[in-house]
Amino acid sequence: MVIAGDTKNEIITAVTTKVCVVVPFEPLRIGLVAELSSAPDIRVIAECKTLSEIIPEAAFREADVLVVDSQAVLSDNLAVYTQINEWLPSLKVLFLGSRDDYKTIRAEDIPVYMRLHTIGFMLKDGPTSRIIDGVRLVASGTFVCETELIRHILTRLTQWASYSAEDSSRNGQQLSERETEVLTLVARGQSNKEIAQELFLSEGTVKAHVSHVMAKLAVDRRTDLVRYALSTGLIPMSDDGAPDKTRSGR
Repeated sequence: MVIAGDTKNEIITAVTTKVCVVVPFEPLRIGLVAELSSAPDIRVIAECKTLSEIIPEAAFREADVLVVDSQAVLSDNLAVYTQINEWLPSLKVLFLGSRDDYKTIRAEDIPVYMRLHTIGFMLKDGPTSRIIDGVRLVASGTFVCETELIRHILTRLTQWASYSAEDSSRNGQQLSERETEVLTLVARGQSNKEIAQELFLSEGTVKAHVSHVMAKLAVDRRTDLVRYALSTGLIPMSDDGAPDKTRSGR
């Protein structure tokens, strides 16, 4: 939004959205930075190739919106993103991807994304003006998402809902209190290292607990652990739909 001065021919920027761009492919990054910078209400304050590169960047902490190419997410562990979100909980993120990228969103990724303040998912093969509008919407706190991705996520949620506790505990074994704690943190998207730090355990002990839980539930993927935790309510949800961090299943 711009306001013209009353007595001078000045243009005063009333609201400027500060953006950090994370795109691995240099030509795309350069072009995107140039186009975003052409908008009078948007200022690119930092650009990087990967998520891990922005951690030491002081400018990142001033960003209003983080524009991230999905390829940067694929090249970094989601634990890196979790760390970034812990430093700046109000960070808003606009993910840019292709239709094929939508298929890479895994069940265990959803809780991590839900921790974000505001997110957007847009195709990067559209006009630049559309991406600029997406940045503005995300900056204002509006959720932006392609219809195709919404269908994909709803399909995943339907699959989770059909995964009943009875199916997942068909061998009749009960989880211990510690195993339930570990399972809950796994379902929240935390790595074995992060779980070890939170529960004051060794990483090897956490790995053993995860293996025991998988054996008891007769599953062999962390994805199935997330589905089990969602279907049994081990991940409490707050009123805004995000995982409730005040309860951990302890």
